[in-house]
Amino acid sequence: MSQISQTTMDKILEWAVTISFILMILTVMLQVIARYALPWSPHWTEEMARFCFIYMVSLGAGLAVKDRAYINVSIFLDRLTTKSRIWMDTLILLSIFVLMMIMFGFSIPLMKIVSLQDSAAMKVNMAFIYFSMTCMSFFVAYYSMIEIQRNFKKILQNQ
Repeated sequence: MSQISQTTMDKILEWAVTISFILMILTVMLQVIARYALPWSPHWTEEMARFCFIYMVSLGAGLAVKDRAYINVSIFLDRLTTKSRIWMDTLILLSIFVLMMIMFGFSIPLMKIVSLQDSAAMKVNMAFIYFSMTCMSFFVAYYSMIEIQRNFKKILQNQ
């Protein structure tokens, strides 16, 4: 994928995560204000906040791989040489890629199974909610592959 389209996809994902986060915050604020200021509170807010959180995490996971913003324990990696560290990082990213491809394969039939059910409060088809697994596995695998390619370029430049 070209650099321009990758940057565009990064921006779209960043905006989707931001919108999901803002929507989640507004939904929770509505619930809290309604509890204390109104005689009733909307019954759908808890479900909406949960769905926003699910999509926020699912879409943000790929960006976390791209930016290396996930939590890692580097006590063993710090003891390796630079070249060994790059190889180990590549092995870790390859493991993530394989896991996400397996998850992607299982998430598609799962969406078909859950498409028969709607959520309790909002009556949203659950296939839309489970689609977040498909998105997450695709984007994490995609960004893992990009990082693997960058690592191979580093390895080739040092030789």
